[in-house]
Amino acid sequence: MARPELKQFADLIPTDFERHPVWIGCHTADYDEPWYDDTDEQTFRPRTGKLPANPSEGMLLVTASLELHDGTRYNGFVTPAQNPGDLATQQPQIFVGGRRFQFWGGIFGVREEERKAFYAALGKNADDVFPLRFSVDPSLATGATSGQIEGFYRFSRRSVRVDR
Repeated sequence: MARPELKQFADLIPTDFERHPVWIGCHTADYDEPWYDDTDEQTFRPRTGKLPANPSEGMLLVTASLELHDGTRYNGFVTPAQNPGDLATQQPQIFVGGRRFQFWGGIFGVREEERKAFYAALGKNADDVFPLRFSVDPSLATGATSGQIEGFYRFSRRSVRVDR
């Protein structure tokens, strides 16, 4: 394969997903490529090949539609998971006002200032936003590609907690 377009996760923007609806992590798919050493765990490239993509291929980022509780729709992306409801794998991301926001914050959670920036970018409050639904066009990817988000998630020792 010729060297493809490579982008760092943090640099992906809405037009990238308009041009290429499915991206794949280089470190999970391209071990034998000559440009592999120029990548890291955060490097993605457009996925080529027949669709739908399968999550067994590696770390996928697939364009998704996210619908707020009030019915407003936004674009974003999701990582298909093997099991439904696995938000830690799916990690839905939403594009609003030129920014990307996430709902899964790992152990530390999504910082309060990020949550406030999200609500400000939308011009809405938590009740207008959550629960939020997300879905991927089934022609793009298989696996668990849809779900519902109740707020901003964080992992604790005993459970997953939701902040609003």
